[in-house]
Amino acid sequence: MKRRNNLLIFFVLTFLLNCFSPNQRYETGRPVIRDTETEKRFFLTEEEQFESGDKYWFIDWPGHYLFSLPAKLYLLNWSFGNHDIDDKTKEIVKKYFKENNIKDVKVRFNQYAPWDEFSRLRKNTKVSPWLRWTLGLINWTIKTIFPERLFAGLGVEVIGGGDYYDPYTNTVHIFSGSTPIALHEGGHAKDFSQTKDKSSYALLRLVPFAALYQEAIATEDAVGYLRKECLLKEERSAYRELIPAYGTYMGGEMSGFVREADALSVQLGALGVAHVYGHYKYFTFKESEVKSCNEKPKLSSK
Repeated sequence: MKRRNNLLIFFVLTFLLNCFSPNQRYETGRPVIRDTETEKRFFLTEEEQFESGDKYWFIDWPGHYLFSLPAKLYLLNWSFGNHDIDDKTKEIVKKYFKENNIKDVKVRFNQYAPWDEFSRLRKNTKVSPWLRWTLGLINWTIKTIFPERLFAGLGVEVIGGGDYYDPYTNTVHIFSGSTPIALHEGGHAKDFSQTKDKSSYALLRLVPFAALYQEAIATEDAVGYLRKECLLKEERSAYRELIPAYGTYMGGEMSGFVREADALSVQLGALGVAHVYGHYKYFTFKESEVKSCNEKPKLSSK
């Protein structure tokens, strides 16, 4: 029976991982706007929408070389939680948000701004007040006491999760110097913006296996956008970075349905399969075979 369960886990995970494909035509975002004039009040200028935290080596150094080590080892990704986002990644993210018509989501690059986040929590009318002042307030309190600016990637389920999108404040937080990871979090913001009942969609995260659906959407969107923009090196890296990350969610969900003694083996098994598949996609990806990019007319040098 145990062997049969392991085979079932392997085939289900493999099937889900094969869903990540950029071959479908990329669709730009169409945010749901209930009252144009009311929601326009929350639209941000580029300067307001994207902010970067000041560099403090005594915070970022231990964050990169100490607290994020568990996640780095788990995901085999040195850029995870390194607190160093380069200008290229920032520009790609800005373009992504502009092209997907996302105008009210705040994006913080390695920034700790708890009071501003509390203000956004208070003003975010897209999520019901009872949800904001329960789960949203709890989340804000934890992130204020244990800031991801320091603890991103620690590996604790509540503390130090890493890069994330917060639907209660409608903010994307980026702490890793990885374009695929940044776009993945943008994918969550895009997905959320296109949902009519945002309160229910935020709560859906608590339903078993629902997180896999939301994570798959964000990952597919990130990979699809990289393909559309012909950022092929970044797309190649996305398979090695995002698929193992998805495997952690799969392992976590499956471990809740097995004996406690088998939970760790299920989590590691899911992660192992995800790493194998992600690295397979990484090493077999050939930029020269992407016709949609290689057949584009070249600009004249004149």
